Amino acid sequence: MTAPQFRSDFTVEVMDHMGDDLSPLRAARVSTKGADSRTTEENDGLRRYLMREGHHVPFEHQVTTFYLEVPVFVSRQLVKHRISSISEESGRYRELDGVFYVPDGSRPVKQIGKTGAYQFEPDGGLYHVAAWNALESSKAAWNAYEHMLQSGVAKEVARMVLPVNIYSSMYFTANTRSLFNLFTLRSSWGEGHPQYEIREVADLMFSCWQELYPKTAEAWLQLREAS
Repeated sequence: MTAPQFRSDFTVEVMDHMGDDLSPLRAARVSTKGADSRTTEENDGLRRYLMREGHHVPFEHQVTTFYLEVPVFVSRQLVKHRISSISEESGRYRELDGVFYVPDGSRPVKQIGKTGAYQFEPDGGLYHVAAWNALESSKAAWNAYEHMLQSGVAKEVARMVLPVNIYSSMYFTANTRSLFNLFTLRSSWGEGHPQYEIREVADLMFSCWQELYPKTAEAWLQLREAS
């Protein structure tokens, strides 16, 4: 039997993309047969206008594919962003890797307030309770999973005992309009109240996306700051 592994980080990589900072502007100008070649100032102005006025369809012409390694409870929050294409590893067809998420000490675990209006704060004692139980329950679940496989139980049945902190890998493809929604609800720069782990993943995704489309990212951030 193999020993389970534990980690507290996330993998986010760009695998492919289509378009550049000018792609939405070319798409927007086709409606009026406007010239593609404009000054930087004109392009920046149109980009800000499209975002400010909510004309987001042109941003669908930028597309990004990410490779992610995240715990299952994070991947389940990502699939809620339905205007995306997702291919995730399958526990029905392959034996899963025994890699589990256990938060490190920087993850606050004490909840203050009621649902929908709560905050978290650090608590060393509670953190050790959470981390120890996550480790021990993951070990027990992994041992049960491997025992069932070695006994001849089908993979799709054996996986039922695995907890949602086991890591899963996935390809996540979305256009920029959809990513605006994800970043608004899930990232540190948005207006939502995301769970700690999905916020970390969304921030990593934003950083990767920002490198591909720096002008688009700059305009989006400026709009967030102004709102």
